[in-house]
Amino acid sequence: MSRMATPRALGVANRKLHMLPGCTKYSAKPANLKEKNREQKSRTEMKVMVTGGTGFIGSFTAAALIEAGHEVRLLIRSQEKMEQVFSNHDLEIDDFVLGDVTDPQSVAEALEGCDAVVHAAALVTTAYKYAEEVWQTNVEGTINVIDQALAMGIDRIVHVSSITALFDPKSREVNENSPPGQARNAYGRSKVACEEYVRGLQEGGAPIKITYPTGTIGPYDPGLTEPMRGLRLFLTSFAVVTTTGIQYVDVRDVADAHVQLIESEPKPDRYMLGGVYHRWYELVDILEEITGRNLLRLYMIPPVLTWLGKTMDVVTHVTGFEGPFTEEAVEYATHWSVAVNRKIEDEIDFEFRDPKETIVDAMIWMYDVGHLDDKQMGDLLEE
Repeated sequence: MSRMATPRALGVANRKLHMLPGCTKYSAKPANLKEKNREQKSRTEMKVMVTGGTGFIGSFTAAALIEAGHEVRLLIRSQEKMEQVFSNHDLEIDDFVLGDVTDPQSVAEALEGCDAVVHAAALVTTAYKYAEEVWQTNVEGTINVIDQALAMGIDRIVHVSSITALFDPKSREVNENSPPGQARNAYGRSKVACEEYVRGLQEGGAPIKITYPTGTIGPYDPGLTEPMRGLRLFLTSFAVVTTTGIQYVDVRDVADAHVQLIESEPKPDRYMLGGVYHRWYELVDILEEITGRNLLRLYMIPPVLTWLGKTMDVVTHVTGFEGPFTEEAVEYATHWSVAVNRKIEDEIDFEFRDPKETIVDAMIWMYDVGHLDDKQMGDLLEE
């Protein structure tokens, strides 16, 4: 009999996968969108320009905006990729501008006639060889998009930042009021620079809301982002257990939060989207519960991991080969500060879904596209 990926209950009470038509296993549909808001949304329909719409967070945010009744225009670099990405959401996007966030002309064209902006475009990588491109996309692109949006009088702007913008290896936790971090590496420096710039605009009254997603995972990841690659590494090779831990947030929850923030009162504000925190050994415990396997655990102290990260950086710089670690990624892994979600949970009654559901859906999708095999899925596959 052929094997088919189907999620088991795994002890999660009343587990729901929020199926869309045509989806038999998992869905792009957010869980938090309230039916009681449907009529209000139809009366406040907006045209929203989304950057990074072919990326992980951007594509889910665009799909959630459409689900909520808004019009969406994308600023994209590849129409072919856009069509491929949104086929996963059963959507065809016909309003888009081909261009780049660093190009003023294409940004102006994309913003024309829009009521709101979600700026999700970013190059997310800790690999040393992409340092210059990271700065151009993340910093220069952010300045270009947000400055032009404000100049056009757009008063609903969501800037998608990252927990790395606030990273402080000496702090036990971070929240929206934490100061920008002191990053040493390219990706972290780019996010800190964006943070400082946008906060400066907020201090002047600019109606920009900043969100801080942590390690974002889920189904339909167009590029297999670093958090997803890390999850795959634990399931396919070995699971590193070291100090502190990790926070995963479901991409569908991030998208839902962006919709609700775009629809809320225009004002400068900041929101942590941290999901649920687990110590590294707790994450391995969850993966073993899901799969029924005994994963290979490698217990490593931070200095050893740091040496490995530095070594991998040198190898990548010389050969182009990308290993499983970078020095920057190791610093986050060994000095994680817990992101506190209290503000968004209290202000808009937001609830993050059970992390087991997120991990299961991410695994099933990775299996479907060939990133995991039958053995690695373990008990998650049923005859």
